Amino acid sequence: MDLKISKKIEKNNKSRKFNIHWNKKELTTTLRNSVKKNHEDNINPAWNYIVLFILFIGIFGILVKDLVTLQVAEGEEMLSKSLTNKVKIKTEPALRGAILDRNGVALAQNVSSMNVYILIENYLDSDGYVEAEKLQKTVDLLAEILGDNWKKNKSDGKSEYSSIMEKILSVHKESPYFQEILIAEDIDNDTAIKVKANLDRLTGVYIEDGSKRYYPEKNIISHILGYTGDVTAEDLEKKDYVDITDTIGITGIEREYDEKLLGEHGQVAWEVNAVGKTVSDEPYTLKEPVAGENLYLTIDINAQKELYSLLEKGVSDYKAIGGAGILEDVTNGEILALVSFPGYDNNPFVGGISKSEYDALLNDPKNPLLNRAIGAQVPPGSTFKTIVAAGALDAGVVTKDTVYVSRAGYTFSSGAPFQEYGNHAYGALNMIDAFSVSSNIYFCELIRHWDMNALVPYLEKFGIGKYTGIDLPGEAAGRLPSPSNKIALANTTSPWLEPVWYPEGDSCNSVIGQGITLVTPLQMANWTSAIANGGTLRTPHLAKYFVNEKKEQEQVVFEDIDKNIVSSKALEVVREGMYSAVNGPRATITGVAGMKIKVAAKTGTAEFGKLNKNGEYEHTHAWVTTFFPYENPKYVLTIFLEDGGQSYNATAIARSMIDWMISNGLI
Repeated sequence: MDLKISKKIEKNNKSRKFNIHWNKKELTTTLRNSVKKNHEDNINPAWNYIVLFILFIGIFGILVKDLVTLQVAEGEEMLSKSLTNKVKIKTEPALRGAILDRNGVALAQNVSSMNVYILIENYLDSDGYVEAEKLQKTVDLLAEILGDNWKKNKSDGKSEYSSIMEKILSVHKESPYFQEILIAEDIDNDTAIKVKANLDRLTGVYIEDGSKRYYPEKNIISHILGYTGDVTAEDLEKKDYVDITDTIGITGIEREYDEKLLGEHGQVAWEVNAVGKTVSDEPYTLKEPVAGENLYLTIDINAQKELYSLLEKGVSDYKAIGGAGILEDVTNGEILALVSFPGYDNNPFVGGISKSEYDALLNDPKNPLLNRAIGAQVPPGSTFKTIVAAGALDAGVVTKDTVYVSRAGYTFSSGAPFQEYGNHAYGALNMIDAFSVSSNIYFCELIRHWDMNALVPYLEKFGIGKYTGIDLPGEAAGRLPSPSNKIALANTTSPWLEPVWYPEGDSCNSVIGQGITLVTPLQMANWTSAIANGGTLRTPHLAKYFVNEKKEQEQVVFEDIDKNIVSSKALEVVREGMYSAVNGPRATITGVAGMKIKVAAKTGTAEFGKLNKNGEYEHTHAWVTTFFPYENPKYVLTIFLEDGGQSYNATAIARSMIDWMISNGLI
């Protein structure tokens, strides 16, 4: 091998050696002319020998310098080029790690597929150029056989057939030793038989067994898993672990944990001749592939299915646009179910979805591509009162026994009206009563006796206007209702707002979850979890642990966002208020009362859109957030119905889900 490489280097550097010889010849001529001139000028012959010696040293020095540069400084580069011109190296893809639920049920797996390739070396002439006419005949015949199986272009949905020749020539020009091009993926048996029957006319075409990603639960969990696809130029620039031929995670968990799922590719090598044609009979294995690690999620797929089914029915029954539901373990932040309805089938995205299919999803008014659980930013309505109360109690602004009066005709100092939902009047209320009847006026009085700027830090502690940090791409941050935020919005994206914060009107709207307040369903579930567990704001998460080929297990660790965000005494009052709203003498959330376990809850009917002629909002979002069992909280369940009417619609879904959990032993 050393002799071959040495010869290759000698051949590759012929021009460099020519330059060395040329320099030597030039110096020799100069030497002779100098000696002749000295002789003619009758200079001492001894001086001639000195000059001759100096010139000889100069020639020798140049030779040594160039040889050192060639063999030492550039030797590694020359060796690399020599090997490249001698060997073709092919990547052996690693099997992508599977994704499973907490009980080992496969959610994303690899299934066998048949792919069609064409070997370009069969179309190279003696000089290494592609014989275009010969290749075109093969491409035309393949087009007849493959039909709709021809590899699609994801960007415009058109067949690559029209540009395949241009692609082949372009790739070959960039890399003369490129051997094969993928023509069609995941062909069916009938198509494979047709290809094999015509192999005598399809020079260089072959079928290779491969694998593709498959998601058996489709719509039910697509927003969590996401899907895989081809590497883009941007991926190559940003991710140092991917290669141009890789299939990587594009969205969801597939993207979040792509590197560990991808594994490490292997390599095999063939010997090739000067024009890139294979000359060895068998490949040499340089590196064995290492399969990606399997990822176990916190998700319980049975709970996920049930919650998806209940939301599907609820959206239909209550004529909502869509919905979301989250089931979270308050003790550790694990997510057992995270549903966004409607979902979408993620399987067509694997290998490239057609333009018509993609356009249908984009133009669907129910927006199935939006993960509402983490990406919908909407007003929370009266559910927001839970964290307002926690902050006020912690600050000592109110106590459990503080009384404010709910009455008709309530107005601000300016004379502007403010009222209970449905224009009710509840009379004298303490904090527990205010939760039970969900009094707007009680919380308006609370903030009028306090200050919005003093409340804002408490809202931030509960995660309002911030990312929860869930291990899922696409999360939205919601919006914090603060004076500075309103003014900033008025001066930028929301010019219809006044760049003024009204201490009564804006503050009262904010504490009842209206105004500029926006949250995601995940944020609501997470702040409810902090209330239930005694003041620890967890990092909600979906990954549980990885398992590699050696069956070694690696836990995925998540740090809590914050602890002791408010006093335990303040949270005890809030929990009592949420319990009383379901089970107390003035309870209004009766939809989850009388169950086999005790449930605490808070509902919200968030108004949005335009006012009708009576000055009323015609559209409302329906919310409920619950924790249970009340005595020893384990779970939070939050339900959101987009444009879903009254809050009791969401409560009905929550009851059905909790009943299912009881029946199936989850509680």
